[in-house]
This record gives sequence, C-alpha cells and structure tokens, in this order.
Amino acid sequence: MRVLGFAYRYFSHLPDENSAESELIWVGLVGMLDAPRPEVRAAVATCKTAGIRTMMITGDHPLTAWAIATELGIAPADSQVVSGNEIAQMDDATLGQTIDRVSVYARVAPEHKLRIVKALQQQGELVAMTGDGVNDAPALKQADIGVAMGITGTDVSKEASDMVLLDDNFSSIVAAVEEGRIVYTNIRRFIKYILGSNIGEILTIAAAPLMGLGGVPLSPLQILWMNLVTDGVPALALALEPGESNVMQREPFQPNESIFARGLGGYIIRIGLVFAIVTIGLMKWAFDRTHTVGYPGDPDTWKTIVFTTLCIAQMGHALAVRSVNKLVIEINPFSNPLLLWAILGTILLQLAVVYIPLLRSFFGTHPLSLFELGICFGCSLLIFIWIEGEKLFVRWFRSKN
Repeated sequence: MRVLGFAYRYFSHLPDENSAESELIWVGLVGMLDAPRPEVRAAVATCKTAGIRTMMITGDHPLTAWAIATELGIAPADSQVVSGNEIAQMDDATLGQTIDRVSVYARVAPEHKLRIVKALQQQGELVAMTGDGVNDAPALKQADIGVAMGITGTDVSKEASDMVLLDDNFSSIVAAVEEGRIVYTNIRRFIKYILGSNIGEILTIAAAPLMGLGGVPLSPLQILWMNLVTDGVPALALALEPGESNVMQREPFQPNESIFARGLGGYIIRIGLVFAIVTIGLMKWAFDRTHTVGYPGDPDTWKTIVFTTLCIAQMGHALAVRSVNKLVIEINPFSNPLLLWAILGTILLQLAVVYIPLLRSFFGTHPLSLFELGICFGCSLLIFIWIEGEKLFVRWFRSKN
C-alpha cells in the first residue's frame, strides 16, 4: 500500500508573496492501493477448510503486510508481524516456536525466507513456497514444492522452482490442490474397483477344480474379455469421476501413506471375498442344475452363468465405489455420464456375447434362459446391496460413537 500526499500551488494574496511556502494550500490526501485480486480472499478461506495454512513472507513494510494479511484473512486483526531483524536475532528453536503462532513476516531477507521454510519442514510440514525474484530462489529450491511466477518471475526463480504459475494467481494454486485431491481419490477408486473385482474372479476360478466341477469356469478368451471390457471400460470412466463436494473440506492426507491406507486394502480383500462367496455359491447351483437329468440346455451352460454373473456384478460394483460414504441414490447419476454409458454399453456387450450366435461361438458361451439370466442379475445385485449396506453400517456405527 502506498500513500502519497498532494499539494497544489495557488497564487493567492498572502502576506509573504515571495515565499514558496506561502503559495501552497493543502487540499487533501490521495491514497494508492496495490489491491489483492478479489478472488484471493475466497482462496485463502478454502485453504483453511482444506487444512492448508497460508503464510505471508514479504519484503514490504510491516504495516503493509499486516493490512493485506488481515484483509485476506491470512491473519486476525490482532495478529503479530515479525520482521526480518527479529528473525535474525532468533535461534532455530525460537523461530520454530514463532512460526507456530505467527503467519506474517515483513522486511525479510533471502536468508530469513530460507530459515522459515526449513523451520516448517523440521516440524514435519509439507511446504509450498511462491516467489518471483532472484532473492526467492534459495527458499524456492528448499521448499517441497517451489512455485515461481510465470509473468513477473525471473528466470532464476523459475529454474529453482518445481512449478511455474502461468497467471501469477494464488487461486490457481488452490485450484491445483483441489484437482490433485480429485486425481488421487480417483486413483484409489480405480484400484478399489479393479482389485476388489479381480480377487473375487481369481477365487472363483480357483475354487471350481477344487470343488470337483470339472475344470475352470472361464476360458482364457473370456478372462481376457473381462479384463479388457468389463473391468477396463468402467474403470476408465471411474478415473474421470468428478470430485465430491467436500474434497476441500478435509485435512490433507499424509504424503508418505500407502495407496492401500485408510481401509482400502481391507476393502479390497473383503469385497473380493464377498464376490467369491456369491459366485462360488451360484457356480455350485448352476453346475448341479445343468447336470440334472432333463436339463434342456448344454451341460456347460453353468460356465456361461458364472461368466455373465461376474461381468454384470462388476457394473454394480462400479456404481457403488463412486463414493466411500454416500449411497448411489444420493449421488447425481448424471455427474459422470461416461460411467453410465460404460455400464450400459458393457452390459449390452455381455448380452451380445451370450445371445448373438457368431459371438457365442467365438467366446464359447451358451444361451441362457430368462430365468437363468434373472439369477445372474439377482446374484450381481446381492453384491451391490452388500457394498451399499456397508456404507449404512458405517453411518450407524459412527452415529453411536
């Protein structure tokens, strides 16, 4: 913030007309404000709800830093501003205590910025540092994520940084954090869907010969079909799932956590077992049905029943994993139209494999009766209901605690 005083020269009939001072009349004060962008305050507020602490480290005057920081919500009105001279007199322990309670630093030198970044890192914080000048380069290099300004930034700051902000807008950093959270959530969702389904498939295929059913229920071509189509297409659509409304209203996850953390590994094993139990039970029923005297179809039809059930069950799984805690009926079904098309298209392709003669002979399937097809959809629905039931149970359990 820069404030300039202006005076105008008037040629008035004052007692001492030859004096320059006598010809000046004070008419007012004009202030010039280098105002922050209007969207920055909302971005800072979003950072707070997302568990991200925003700090101001500037070379400007302490009063200027305080005014901007309070206006943007970086610090409260009664907050303290620490100057570079004060930092120079602090040892590392004192500085570590200071950064816990102070978010605004003014009149700092390059070495002060570097010390602040190191102090935050020593406390286990993941630090993103922004800067545009040559003197920002050491801190940008030390930070976990250095962000240089693309418009006003110097070449030195850009070389020292991990990212270059093309529009020099703080809001773009917040938007990038939100997009990163969405991408990470979708990666976990992708893994949850693929591995949870595949464990069920593996256990089902392995159980058939152990149960004396005369070989595995799926041919290599059918397994390839499941991996490429019924697994792959919905999984790709899930990777494009939009972010949930609370994606920026939760604390950050630990950067070194396993991809299977927070219950994902347990979910994969648990749902894989549910897949296996339902399909193995169905497989035993289908085998006994198709090998009874008087069965009108081919005895190997039981394999097609298992094949179809595994494929269709994954469609319900794809719908259910869209959210960890929301039921499918609570999610806008059209927020990810690609997933709807992927599920509908996959079901139609699976029916084509079962009922179109050319595809049937290629994949080695057999036509199913309307009753058998209904059993396939019914068993698939059981798996979907189980997953949705888990969400309701978690809600109930949390409400009791």
